[in-house]
Amino acid sequence: MWGCACDMRKLVLCVLLVLNTFVLARRKRNEPEFWYNDCGSANRSVIFNNLLLFPTPIITPGTLYISMSGNITRDLPRKLSIQLTVHKYWIGIPFMLPCFNNQIGSCLYEDICDNLAAFERRRRCPRMLRDYKIQCYCPFRAGTFSFKNLAVNIPKIGGFAGAFVKVRGDYGVSIKVLDEFMTELGCVEMKLSLKKRHKGWLFRI
Repeated sequence: MWGCACDMRKLVLCVLLVLNTFVLARRKRNEPEFWYNDCGSANRSVIFNNLLLFPTPIITPGTLYISMSGNITRDLPRKLSIQLTVHKYWIGIPFMLPCFNNQIGSCLYEDICDNLAAFERRRRCPRMLRDYKIQCYCPFRAGTFSFKNLAVNIPKIGGFAGAFVKVRGDYGVSIKVLDEFMTELGCVEMKLSLKKRHKGWLFRI
């Protein structure tokens, strides 16, 4: 009898601790909803000096405006890959998301120069990128880069990825630029929040 009562008290205590952790994690949402850091090594080729996102939290589906500046210290090789790593926070604990359909989540995008080859052959980038003077083909030469309020469409995340991620919440993201030997050339990490667009007829975000 007494043993059962003790076990019940332990169970209640565990539940209270979990709820307290959840409440603390929710309170953290009052902190800044976007943070970034250049996580590259001392001899990195790509340096990120500034990165801003608007709006924060990011609303999906919707339009995200990106402002960025930095510099490339030396010409980059033609064999480049992008390593994207995404963590989602549940009650304050990060869990790495898998790669869904080689598009969403923690994915490795290999040989990105091959995907940009059509632009290189024409020596002409899409108008949106030309307006911001952003190069869209390889090789990327040494120099500075800067753009402000580049509009990017954030689509609705559906299917298995949408069901798995549940979209709304806090995320940690790291982006690494790699050469053909998987040597890191640059790195930027972010913490950000996502929320779904409100569907109500009275209040719309």
